[in-house]
Amino acid sequence: LVHVTETKILGANWSMHAILPIVHQNVGNLPGTVGASSKFGLGDITVDPFILSWHYSPELHTAFGLDFNLPTGAYDRNDPRTSIGTNYYSFEPIYAVTWLPKGGWEVSAKLMYNIKTKNKESVFNGVNGKYQSGDEFHMDYLVGKHIDNWAFGISGYYLKQITNDKFNGATTPDVPGLISAGRKGQVFAFGPSVKYTTKTGTMLIGQWQHE
Repeated sequence: LVHVTETKILGANWSMHAILPIVHQNVGNLPGTVGASSKFGLGDITVDPFILSWHYSPELHTAFGLDFNLPTGAYDRNDPRTSIGTNYYSFEPIYAVTWLPKGGWEVSAKLMYNIKTKNKESVFNGVNGKYQSGDEFHMDYLVGKHIDNWAFGISGYYLKQITNDKFNGATTPDVPGLISAGRKGQVFAFGPSVKYTTKTGTMLIGQWQHE
């Protein structure tokens, strides 16, 4: 849900948004559990009451905001199969830019830095305690070409965890040959993207991304 106001701040449009994820999760063969289990419902809601966007020209557009991710999704520390929420708050500065050079090209990116609070109801190696996942930098990107009502391109995302995971204040230990200390995540994905814009302005987007 996005609302763009007519209010100008520092030459930018003031906007706000809320993201309401509906999640269906099905997990089986998980160590420490018996059989498969699924969960359907509302995940963690994201709200941002203060987004500023600048439109310098028809070719260059930027935006800045601060997302708040709320632990509204179901969570059970004893059964991750039925957990579709994180059970912690996180805060995420975001910066987005779109460049539309001549010839119908588009280059877009959204840069984010996710800062997490502690999950006070977690289990690690059979012990109840407070788990804090590390901060993460991540980015969505697109390079594409517009042809009439269609657009074709390559899109994807990149994530790199910056700080270590911690449990009860101590860096999580390594699992030899499997997981390094601190459990820092990292992933890169890319794939084709197709967009079609109807005569009324509705955009239909299909993407496939390989990690």
